[in-house]
Amino acid sequence: MTTLTARLHPKWVGGRDGYRYSIICRGELIVDRSRDPECDAARVLLARGITGKLTVLDGKTGKPRIIIDIEKAAKVRVSEESRDGLRFRPVDPADSSYSPVETAPVKVRAKG
Repeated sequence: MTTLTARLHPKWVGGRDGYRYSIICRGELIVDRSRDPECDAARVLLARGITGKLTVLDGKTGKPRIIIDIEKAAKVRVSEESRDGLRFRPVDPADSSYSPVETAPVKVRAKG
């Protein structure tokens, strides 16, 4: 089984949010301006029927940053980030503090 790869691209948005992240997989922008890009990407891929491992590469250097299990990561979201690491909790769509995946529209350019 081959591991699927995707590229992570940071975008400085300022204020208390700091960075937001976009993920490009197979040449397509699947997650845009996310605070939790790995888990959001896992949910997008799982919704498309893709399972297995996802290797997230640094968008600039191409070096691996993290390898996630798509099915496991799709079930959680980051609830807290601290010096001790990340804390995860199950995804609850009824939770009003949870914002769903923000995907970018697909742009089609005519050739010619």
